[in-house]
Amino acid sequence: MKAPDLKSLLRETDPRLEDGRFFMASVAESNTMALAGYLQYILCIYRESDGLSVVFWEDMKDVAASLTSEPITGPFALITLGSDSLTAAGLLAKVTEALAKGKISVNAFSAYHHDHLLVPYGRREDALALLKALQKR
Repeated sequence: MKAPDLKSLLRETDPRLEDGRFFMASVAESNTMALAGYLQYILCIYRESDGLSVVFWEDMKDVAASLTSEPITGPFALITLGSDSLTAAGLLAKVTEALAKGKISVNAFSAYHHDHLLVPYGRREDALALLKALQKR
């Protein structure tokens, strides 16, 4: 299978700002069942050797605080990229490079259909503008 052209993928990124404020916490695996009751507030869960990294909407912040002894980080804004490719070499590198040049930190993660970016909530509009400019180049 031939990898998609990077320039075409950048034009297709169509970055969109999702509604809500997001936070991240590290939760012990022993709390997996407690998390199950709040799946409607959870964007994603990553299993790491240090525990479960959970990204969630603000509505779950108090619950998450009761399940962790570590600081909860955020708020973040979520930007979703419209490109749909698991074989895109360099797409996230270009996107994160543009944000780095704008001095905007980012936590990027990929799912089956889209790439997602968590950026500081106060910089969400700046991040979106940089990504739209990248899309037009």
